[in-house]
Amino acid sequence: MKVLSQIISYSLPVLYLMVIYVYYLIFSEKNKSLVNKTTPILLVLVVFHIIEIITRNIALSTMPLSNTHDTYAFITFSILLVYMISELGLKNRGAGLFILFFALILQLLSTLNMSWEPETNELLTNKTFAIHASLSIIGYTALSLAAIYALMYIIQNNNLKKRKLGNLFMQLPALNYLEKMSLRSVVTGIVLLGIGILLGHYQAFVMIGEFWPKDIKVIVSDAVWILYVVGFIVTSVKKWRGEKMANLSLYGFLILIVGGGIIIYMSESFHKFN
Repeated sequence: MKVLSQIISYSLPVLYLMVIYVYYLIFSEKNKSLVNKTTPILLVLVVFHIIEIITRNIALSTMPLSNTHDTYAFITFSILLVYMISELGLKNRGAGLFILFFALILQLLSTLNMSWEPETNELLTNKTFAIHASLSIIGYTALSLAAIYALMYIIQNNNLKKRKLGNLFMQLPALNYLEKMSLRSVVTGIVLLGIGILLGHYQAFVMIGEFWPKDIKVIVSDAVWILYVVGFIVTSVKKWRGEKMANLSLYGFLILIVGGGIIIYMSESFHKFN
């Protein structure tokens, strides 16, 4: 298992470079026929990631987020998975080059920080906690990508208003595609983060006998999730689209960042692992 996991981990940056090259050919319009082949290509990359995560998990009897290597690797996997979901059914691939390049950097950091020390913290070997943390990370990743798409939408929209239509504008996704990708990412984030938070509450009940513990991480996470749900309902009821929805996604992400800062710098929590 260890050898297989190592081989895949070292192979992933190379695979990312190959996939990025495919997206570069599409982005530069050198080979538009590849547009219909990106989904199966991304699916293969997702499968490789899953195999690496599973084999490493079995070898070390731990969860995917137990050290620096695993954390970077899982965030990379989350970016890839959410992007693939957002891309389904859409013909424009303009955002893929940028998203996957960022994922490549994280994967390189993961590979460079590879270690094989077995996990000793009991919490990090708990399957329920592993699922809770994994779904939460994917959910937060989806909301982060939604903000990136929203920012791209705002930039594109402003350029269109000012008639600054350069080469970058022509290659990036059209406004309606960016809107769809942002919306899909928000929905993915709300659903997965919601399930992750629910499992976290269950785990807290099992560990300390409180379904809603007085823990700053739990309170902030719940508040951010509720704000996103309320925002999504408001945009759906009022049928907000375009710039209004993009701005709401960005504001939500800023709240998420501020909440994350509070969690990291101002909290004492049973989430701490050291």
